[in-house]
Amino acid sequence: MLGSDTIGIFGRMDERLCEIARTGNVEDLLRLTEDHPLLLHTILLEGGENPLHIACIAGHVGFVKKVIGLKKEFAMEQNQNGMTPLHIASAAGNIEIARELLKIDSNLCLVKGREQRIPLHCAAVKGRVEVVEELLGASGDSIAYITARNESALHLAVMNYQYEVLKVLVEHLKKFNKEDIVNQKDVQGSTVLHLAVSRRQFEVISLMLNEEFVNKSVLDINSLNNAGLTPLDVLLIFQSEAGDREIEEMLRRAGGARARDFSLQSLEADRTATSDVDQGRPQSPAKQLLDYFKYDTIKDSPARVAFGRTAQMTMLLGSQ
Repeated sequence: MLGSDTIGIFGRMDERLCEIARTGNVEDLLRLTEDHPLLLHTILLEGGENPLHIACIAGHVGFVKKVIGLKKEFAMEQNQNGMTPLHIASAAGNIEIARELLKIDSNLCLVKGREQRIPLHCAAVKGRVEVVEELLGASGDSIAYITARNESALHLAVMNYQYEVLKVLVEHLKKFNKEDIVNQKDVQGSTVLHLAVSRRQFEVISLMLNEEFVNKSVLDINSLNNAGLTPLDVLLIFQSEAGDREIEEMLRRAGGARARDFSLQSLEADRTATSDVDQGRPQSPAKQLLDYFKYDTIKDSPARVAFGRTAQMTMLLGSQ
């Protein structure tokens, strides 16, 4: 068991190591670890922020390589903000550090941090196109991962106005036949198209409705959010800009409709069906057979109905 004096020494060493990590001085790192061989191991046991986190923030590639060589386990650790070194490098857009970390284990790009975010989510939020491409190359499945709020990387790109990242993501979906992810709904039930329309992102809407990127048969253009609104509803209910007319035309040309249109169609279909019965139009033989097997669950039992209507069924079948 470590005594209080030893703990104090390691505490001071921790502060010194943090300073070395901030400056990225590899020679000082080697001298310190030679003088205190258990230092890195002790820091790993303590958890929280480690020298690799700090070096990733500062962007010291050479220092990162050396720390990985001494203690690669640091790459798996999350700091107090729920971020691994790869989360940090991805958000910072440091492609060289990201590549070094992925050499340890490509599955690092699937580690979930705070709110279930993976490094791809961090890169998408910050618009780090090159890192996004690197992460997708390491694990194509990462594009299907969602946050605690059910947000995909596409949601995050649109929410943060990162069009170039969104374009890379959509191209990846098309290449690997995963286009259905564009219909993923967040915790509010909003798809990427809902978000793009609510933010009047003309360029994003054009991309989503372009069949060269998203197959029309895949895109659910009239998906309903939790408020029961389609993307067109979102546009028309919350009108705000002169460009709304162009967006409305784009949506309608692609088959966009309002939720109430579906309700009216359904109501009209119900009225037509009721009218057919009221007007005494002849039923088809199939419909007659279907109605024959219906019985009142309160007054009739299946046995009584079957026994009492045997003759009727025989006559009905014989007449077809």
